[in-house]
Amino acid sequence: MMSGEGKTLERRTTSDGHEVALVQRGKAFEIIYDGNFLMASDCRRSERALAELALAPLAQRDDIAVLIGGLGMGFTLRAALDAPGVKRIDVVEISDAVIDWNRAYFGVFNGNALDDPRVHLHQSDLLGFLKQMSFAPLPEVKDGWLALLLDVDNGPSWLTRPENGGLYSEDGIRRLSEALRHGGVLAVWSAQRELEFLRRMHARMVNVAELAVPVEVAETASLDYVYRGRRAPPPRAAGAGNGTGKIPKA
Repeated sequence: MMSGEGKTLERRTTSDGHEVALVQRGKAFEIIYDGNFLMASDCRRSERALAELALAPLAQRDDIAVLIGGLGMGFTLRAALDAPGVKRIDVVEISDAVIDWNRAYFGVFNGNALDDPRVHLHQSDLLGFLKQMSFAPLPEVKDGWLALLLDVDNGPSWLTRPENGGLYSEDGIRRLSEALRHGGVLAVWSAQRELEFLRRMHARMVNVAELAVPVEVAETASLDYVYRGRRAPPPRAAGAGNGTGKIPKA
């Protein structure tokens, strides 16, 4: 987190009654949510690692469609755009303020990621977006995405807004998994270990892993975590199989 005196550039009230503010300290920016530090442009945590770890299992693909839940300051989006094989990225962000500030202030930090023609921005909460997609899927990704990157909270038990809790329940993991093509990757960022969430992922997905990412916050070494799993292949008829025990290409 940044130190020193800051200048509040803008405050807004969200549709559900929360206050979000943009603060500038020197050349850096900080987003404050309901009076609490949320993120800063010079404290990038492990946003790039979230994208890199999510897309690593798909490294040989050249047709990757990605769904990102949470725009933030665009660092995860930038890392996903920089990954090989990424052809389309849908970004779901509920806050009009965060979207506007990305265009007005954060482009210098994320390489103007929102201007990339592969990016398609949707202003919505993620659960609402996924429900809408179940009734009216986007034609370009009607079979689902190959990767879903989730960074809308500080973790499954450290929520930015209470309404997000449904994302991390058993039903939420089911919805997230079903948004993926078979073999697609779900990756969830967390500022702390989330063993109960890990258990739920194991119950729904395959190749599940807890990946620790070293970070430095306020000059103190710490760990962030990425929880990664893959949507299982469809059930095979009795006697069928590819004989390899591996997940087929999605």
